[in-house]
Parts: sequence; structure tokens; C-alpha cells
Amino acid sequence: MIKMIKLNSKTKYNKKELAIGTKIEMEHTTSKKKAEHIAKQHLTEYPHYYTKGLIPMERKLKKCKGGNK
Repeated sequence: MIKMIKLNSKTKYNKKELAIGTKIEMEHTTSKKKAEHIAKQHLTEYPHYYTKGLIPMERKLKKCKGGNK
């Protein structure tokens, strides 16, 4: 079961981080509103989820992928 994170309407999100997250989450939906909601859930738990977590991890995985043939 997926844990749903409740959002607080007073929470302030880093605009750059939220924009990056919304763009990334568009992979999972055609709704910008839903993508932004998903991004806000991630950012509620980890304020730098995209710039210090997901993006660096994906770069690292791409480097590893090339060396495992």
C-alpha cells in the first residue's frame, strides 16, 4: 500500500525545486495539477528531493549502466 502524504496549504516550496519536480512527475500523468501534487508530496518529505536526490542518483545510474555490458 502506498503511503499518502498529507499536504499543508501553508507549506512553502522552493519554486525552482517545485518546477523541476512537476516537470519530472509529468512522466506519470498528463495532468500538470496531479504532477505538481506528486512533486509537493516528495518535497514535503525531502525539501531537495529532485536536485540533491533523484537527479544525482539517475546520473550515477546512467554512468553505471554503460559499464555493465
